[in-house]
Amino acid sequence: MVELFSESKIFKIRKLHYGWIVVIGTALMLFGGAGSRFSFGIFLKPVTEEFDWTRGSLAGAIAIAGLATGGLRPVAGMLADRYDPKTVAATGVAIGGLALAGMSAVQELWHAYVVFIVMGIGFTVASPGAVAKIVGAWFTRRRALAMSIAGSGSAVGETALVPVAAIAVAFIGWREGYLILAGILLVLILPLMVLLIKSRPGPGEHADEADRKNGSTGEFNDDMANPNIGMSLGQACRTGLFWRLTIGFFI
Repeated sequence: MVELFSESKIFKIRKLHYGWIVVIGTALMLFGGAGSRFSFGIFLKPVTEEFDWTRGSLAGAIAIAGLATGGLRPVAGMLADRYDPKTVAATGVAIGGLALAGMSAVQELWHAYVVFIVMGIGFTVASPGAVAKIVGAWFTRRRALAMSIAGSGSAVGETALVPVAAIAVAFIGWREGYLILAGILLVLILPLMVLLIKSRPGPGEHADEADRKNGSTGEFNDDMANPNIGMSLGQACRTGLFWRLTIGFFI
């Protein structure tokens, strides 16, 4: 009699590489950050009408937050390099979520400016730089695929959270809408990030399944995934490729 349940290779289920769980966690982080940022336009009209502000005055706060986001990206990257990137990213999500909650309590225009700047700082810290650091530690041969999947969290967040914000504003009010977004970040996304994300493989873990198949011992090799190994920042700045990439991303 043929054994249907055996250790035959036909029925062998390969264990899921934990790096893909990490990808889910980082995608959730980008989901919350991007979705919250892109929902700002939903709040512009009801907020300005309640306080009799011009839309340009409130849009100025959003613009300043955007400048802060761009200017602080290198700092966020250095923080992810110097400290545990999971902790850095989680801190950024917490700051962003608290700032969203703070927007529900604004009474003056300068309150909005302060909150948006803090929010920009938070979402900058929880940026793709931290994702690259985390995901890069778990993958080598399939690193581009893993980062692409993680990065898709931004697009999904923009698609999903903007309608959530619009429905909340339409039916219960803009203050409650901000609280709902804050709750999504602080109550759902942040705990899942902490639960799912590991900054790098531990002892006995490996960078990804492809490396193990190609003869890796299964031990994590720090030289294989640490972006600090190789060129220094100064050396990279002296290459044309670095500046072409920098200008391309800036544009």
